[in-house]
Amino acid sequence: MTKIKYLNTIIIFALALSVSISCSQEGSGEEVVTKEKNKVAVKTVKLTAKSFTDYISVIGNVKPYQKALISTTEGGKIIKFIKDKGDYATRGDTILIINNEILEANLLAAKAQLDLGQITFEKQEIVFKESVNSEIQYLQSKYNLQQLEANYKLIQTRYNNTFITAPFSGYIDYKYFDEGELAPVGQPIFLLIDVTRVKIEAGVPEKYISSIKKGDVATVFVKEINKELTGKISFVGSSVNTSNRTFPIEITLSNKGRELKPELIAEVKIESSKFDAIITIPTEVISRVDDGYLVYVLDDGRARSRKIEVLKRTANEVAVASGLNNDDELIIVGYQNLVDGQAVSVVK
Repeated sequence: MTKIKYLNTIIIFALALSVSISCSQEGSGEEVVTKEKNKVAVKTVKLTAKSFTDYISVIGNVKPYQKALISTTEGGKIIKFIKDKGDYATRGDTILIINNEILEANLLAAKAQLDLGQITFEKQEIVFKESVNSEIQYLQSKYNLQQLEANYKLIQTRYNNTFITAPFSGYIDYKYFDEGELAPVGQPIFLLIDVTRVKIEAGVPEKYISSIKKGDVATVFVKEINKELTGKISFVGSSVNTSNRTFPIEITLSNKGRELKPELIAEVKIESSKFDAIITIPTEVISRVDDGYLVYVLDDGRARSRKIEVLKRTANEVAVASGLNNDDELIIVGYQNLVDGQAVSVVK
């Protein structure tokens, strides 16, 4: 009876051990499957050093190359506009005429007096040389002639000022008076602008004051006409605007087709530094951590975190000073949920 109990105990133990081993093997297989299922699908790109240019980006406004509010020094009624709004005027062209009838009459009278004074002086000079008249009579005729010449020139200048001319070549962009209206002295009559060339005016943050100089190349993009142009900085301000801590710059651009209209918004990029060979990576793959920045690279089927030093940054990419090398496989898709050492599968 004791033997039978002993045999039963051995059989039960053997069965239990068999079940335990079987369960263990099944559990091990499930663990392998689970680990395989935990692989994160990623995409990578092989890094190669390339040239990189860093830009200072600011917003500017299109301005006419030249601009002037034209007024008159001789007030009066506007008789006629020779050029109308929108017309092009070459330097020296007459734009309008101010009523000048009185000045014209005064000019004719001054010319007649001048001619008489010239004849009188010539006669007095002859008789003085013959010692017929006194020196005082001669000097009186001489200085009277000079006075008449000055008076004639003054009236002639005033008369000429009634013909308002263009001080430079450009377009009449606005008229403040019409024909028949009285134009007061010093009051703007029309606006003349030269837009065959334009200036892009912008303010650059003061921290870049040592990086920008006259003659630097700048790229200008105007969204409204979907056009990118290249020009040179023609002016750099010597003082900083205290209200926004920027200093002014101007970029001169050719505008033969008059596509660039004054007051359009322009996006300005100015080259600040250039590298012939440096590792660059997409901005979005960088994670910010307490002590800097990190990215993930592929290393023998696993994701490895790398701390990097950012040298320069643009809107879309970052130049890396250290932490990455040529031929590193940078993870660019699937990096969001990775941890150091995470098993990954690369999706082509």
